[in-house]
Amino acid sequence: MCGVAGVFETDGKPFEDIELLRAMTDCLVHRGPDETGMHVSGTVGFGFQRLSVIDVPHGHQPMVDEATGVALVFNGEVYNYRELRARLEGLGRRFRTSSDTESILQGYLQWGERVVDELVGMFAFAIHDPRAETLILARDRLGIKPLYWARLGSQIVFGSEMKSIFAHPDFHRVPDLDGISSYLTFRQPVWGVGYFEGMEKVLPGHMLTIKGEEVRARQYWSLPVPEIDHSLSEAEWLERADHLLEKSIRRCMVSEVPLGAYLSGGLDSSLIVAMMARMSDQPIKTFSVGYGDGAYDEGRFAEAVAKEVGTEHQHIVVGQQEYREGLIPLIRQRDAPLAIPQEIAVLELSKLMKHEITVALCGDGADELFGGYGRVMRSPLDWKKIRALQTVLPAAAAGRLAAGHGPSQTSILANLDVRSHLDHFYRVYNWVPFEEKHQLFTAETRAALNGDRATREPFETSFARTRGGDPYDSVLHAFQHLHIGAILDKVDTIGMAASIEGRVPFVDSELIETFVRMPVKYKMRWNSRWSQARSLLTPAFSASESLDTTKTLLRSLAGRYLPRELTQRKKMGFPTPLDDWMRAGMLDEAKAVLLDPAATRRGIFDPRRMERFLSTPQNLDHDFYGKKVWMYMNVELWLQNVVDA
Repeated sequence: MCGVAGVFETDGKPFEDIELLRAMTDCLVHRGPDETGMHVSGTVGFGFQRLSVIDVPHGHQPMVDEATGVALVFNGEVYNYRELRARLEGLGRRFRTSSDTESILQGYLQWGERVVDELVGMFAFAIHDPRAETLILARDRLGIKPLYWARLGSQIVFGSEMKSIFAHPDFHRVPDLDGISSYLTFRQPVWGVGYFEGMEKVLPGHMLTIKGEEVRARQYWSLPVPEIDHSLSEAEWLERADHLLEKSIRRCMVSEVPLGAYLSGGLDSSLIVAMMARMSDQPIKTFSVGYGDGAYDEGRFAEAVAKEVGTEHQHIVVGQQEYREGLIPLIRQRDAPLAIPQEIAVLELSKLMKHEITVALCGDGADELFGGYGRVMRSPLDWKKIRALQTVLPAAAAGRLAAGHGPSQTSILANLDVRSHLDHFYRVYNWVPFEEKHQLFTAETRAALNGDRATREPFETSFARTRGGDPYDSVLHAFQHLHIGAILDKVDTIGMAASIEGRVPFVDSELIETFVRMPVKYKMRWNSRWSQARSLLTPAFSASESLDTTKTLLRSLAGRYLPRELTQRKKMGFPTPLDDWMRAGMLDEAKAVLLDPAATRRGIFDPRRMERFLSTPQNLDHDFYGKKVWMYMNVELWLQNVVDA
């Protein structure tokens, strides 16, 4: 894991601004404190900050092929680099190092752009080929590793983090209203949406080839559309899960530096750790964090797992004051509003971990693939009920019933006005609903957003790809395609802020390509026929994890490694006690931030409506009012501390 940055002169002039390249590289030192490297040749300048993990003595970057001048900077890990090396050596390629970096370079020299199809792992890289005078930017299939770029005059600039592009004097930090709006509803600027005008992301599974003024994008991999395989029994799916997850974990455990794991105590990280323990001849080092409150701290479960499988475990507690003090520094570090409230606590944990390890496996990505977000993933049950009622009720009557019940995620009658599965999905899957945030935006902001077209479009594309299939598969596909972006961004940025390489065994393309085809009944199962019958009269939010069991197959797999009491409990999801903290003073802080004259002058939010929202707390489950306030607060603190800076 490292940090990469660079500049490419599209007009053919030589690149000469070494100080600019140094500034773009130095700001990434947290991503790679072990070594700095730069390469300047012809039209390109590459910068690199190294976190040494594989071939520590020799894997220096930027890496250049002496015969052709082809240069590479690469962030991530190629897990199949040994197999690639053997194939390439068989084809006559000669290697100078044992690093995974050289497997990309030699692969490019052998196969050209098709090298990306051969890589298994997590990666973001840039290749300059002076023979064709091209720059190639590429990102792994699922987008585990980030890569940003911008066109500034005749230059293409890129970096592992947005701050590298900030270092260029010609980049102006103009916030993108689409990015702000997307963040408020979905915790992230979805897919191609960004936080800054003029700054782009290399999308997951994409490669850009830049030659002169032309930028050509190619999608070399896309998430498969679910084609459900009903031929396999549950036992056969279980064997596949055991085999492929073990294979992925073994890949992720390849390291020449100390390795451990995040262990929250939930099902996913517990299974990863239990399988790691079976594969290691030394105790695994594991780490957890909580808030010291039983309802918001899974530490006791993490410690039970650690004891069961014999890890060396440490648990820390983060208090309210420490959390509040960490908010602004982490927004500055991330260059963005925080996506998930737990990030501050996980950063404190990662700092502790860095004293003992450099690589850490985690359980992120399992919920998206195996059906872990029960309330939303069970929502097609409600959509099917709504469609059945709409077929017998006149449209006017359905509309009156919906209007009479007001907005609701759970009420069938309140949602009789929705006309598509996607519109119903928007009702149940959001942090701040579209309609609610639009009421807080100024008229000028609403006009600029144009009905949130930029945010809605990726979901429209995702649902269109699964049209005609089971509505459950449409929801699962959207989570695996889009929702996971916020999760992977957290894993990368929080780990890298502490110089920890996070690895995600569940986000493995072979595992995903297999299990998107598994029937939903093995992902979420009714507890009995009576439970299934009761679900006809029970809203999905209430039925989930009450009448059914989420991640059914994964729980069965975990049962091979851990006792039942650790594998069958309900998901907690590492919640943060934001409602309690709002009542204890954080709401007053939010008012001071969001109603400040400087915030009003921006013209993004209507100050009177914002004051009303902050003065009339909503009575919502799962700290959702606190999350909404926290997100609005994040936006203004980001504007103050990153954009204005």
